[in-house]
Amino acid sequence: MNLRQKTLSAARWTTFSLITRALLQFSQIAILARILTPSDFGLVALVTSIMVFLQIFADAGISNAIIHHQKISASQQSSLYWLNVGVSVILASILWLSSSWLAAWYKQPSLSTLITLAALAMLINSLGLQLRLRAQKNLNFSQLAKVDVLAALAGFAAAIICANLNFGVYSLLVGTVVTSIFSSTMSWIYLSEGWRPSASFDLQEISQFLQFGGYMIANNLATSLNAQIDVLLGSKMMSAQAIGQYSIAKNLSLNIAMVVNPIVTQIGLPVMAKAQDDLSLLKRIYLQTMLMTASINAPIYVFLTLFAPEITILYLGDQWTTSIIFMQIFPAWALLRSIGNPVGSLLMARGRADLSFKWNLVWLLITPPAVLLGSQYGVTGMSISMVLLGITGYWPNWYFLVRPLSGITFAEYALHSIKPLLISIFAVCTGYLSMGLTDTPIYRLLGGFLLSSISYLIASFYLNKKWFTTIMDFIKGK
Repeated sequence: MNLRQKTLSAARWTTFSLITRALLQFSQIAILARILTPSDFGLVALVTSIMVFLQIFADAGISNAIIHHQKISASQQSSLYWLNVGVSVILASILWLSSSWLAAWYKQPSLSTLITLAALAMLINSLGLQLRLRAQKNLNFSQLAKVDVLAALAGFAAAIICANLNFGVYSLLVGTVVTSIFSSTMSWIYLSEGWRPSASFDLQEISQFLQFGGYMIANNLATSLNAQIDVLLGSKMMSAQAIGQYSIAKNLSLNIAMVVNPIVTQIGLPVMAKAQDDLSLLKRIYLQTMLMTASINAPIYVFLTLFAPEITILYLGDQWTTSIIFMQIFPAWALLRSIGNPVGSLLMARGRADLSFKWNLVWLLITPPAVLLGSQYGVTGMSISMVLLGITGYWPNWYFLVRPLSGITFAEYALHSIKPLLISIFAVCTGYLSMGLTDTPIYRLLGGFLLSSISYLIASFYLNKKWFTTIMDFIKGK
């Protein structure tokens, strides 16, 4: 099986895994949104923001280094494993000890238990992290997909059961803990391939990973702070209910990209790493990666923007109608993020964690002031500031990152992102205008989706042939 066949096979399994998990996640939100309150979702959004930062340290910044380095000895693998687990134990302990202080700082007593549950999930997850990385690096996505789906099913069931037993906001974190337990356990059963870490631990032999990882820690901290600063600041200045309305729209938009982009980027990183010394091949892979993500994400986000009222009412329920404005704003932010997302794989494949860190450090100086300025106009102003930041970064993303590492021209870069967007606007507007004769939300949504999809596929057949052909090959298994 050649590299292209391995890539398509990996893409199919990753697609199955991510779509299944996304359906479970979307179903969980739809069910719990009718049981829990916007304030509950606001608290969980805050906990998630805190955990994002700690997970960076738990990973020790070496996950991408493991994929970048093509040869790793057994003793190095063991040392890396114990490093991950050891750091996770320390961080979970610190988080548990500080949970009461954080609850007092945000004036939310229930935060203490929520943070403790999140720390437990992080610790358990570290026990299987190295096995998941090994599977990803070796393009063993079939087994990895099975593990992910089964773990997600267990977490989904636990969250729904707990919610119906009146666990309230804790239901969401119990589901996360159960997912971590199943994921780590099944990783050892299905992904270890007989490997077991030895009792040795030698920092010197993994020094090259730690050097790379040091940049990754700094880079991921800056990246995460840029992405989470709105929730962290907003939770202090605004009510939990307002942040809940804001964050559920933001997370829905982001989760859509997290279904599509990892299908391409999780596979793209090891593939780009294998092609890192062939600039011509690397350029073709990156452009194909960018075209795939933009061509799939663009129609989804345009559809979400135009049909936001119908989606909000049918998906979340009447108590979430004030989130409609955010459902219309955040798709633009998420689309811009998804277009720039493949550059992360390019940077890691070329071993340029240092360049990624410098880029995110600059944005760390720009993002907080922009968010604070936007917050003066409430959560709506904060969401608009996030979109404006995304627009501002479009050209610099190409000039400072994509261009020097791949040789891609701006014309090529723009063509592979703007063309799918224009086709999407045409197709979805066709579906939207065709539904003008009915006011029934379910009819508008289903009819608009069907007509938009047909219009998009027809337009892509003539105007976006490369993407259309790749999708057909993917479906046919070629």
